[in-house]
Amino acid sequence: MGGANNICSDKTGTLTKNEMTVTQIWTGESKPVKVNDPEYEFNDYFANEKHIQLFKEALSCNTSGNAEQASATEQAMIKMMQKLGVDIEKVRK
Repeated sequence: MGGANNICSDKTGTLTKNEMTVTQIWTGESKPVKVNDPEYEFNDYFANEKHIQLFKEALSCNTSGNAEQASATEQAMIKMMQKLGVDIEKVRK
């Protein structure tokens, strides 16, 4: 490289580690996700069982592979589902 005009810094790890984390869910209103919690509870984010089921199906069917083989965006969604205790493969079937 002959020269650099800009140096990018990355505090979140998105660039340096290729990792992303879901930080908010929109369910009619924006709700922050407790990213440091080892597990999540659906009731903290969704009003009823229909919304929970729709969320499970949408994320399970719009991601491919598993947490190790997917893109960084998909990995974030898959890891969130795992923290929610969802068996993604079962929902996909």
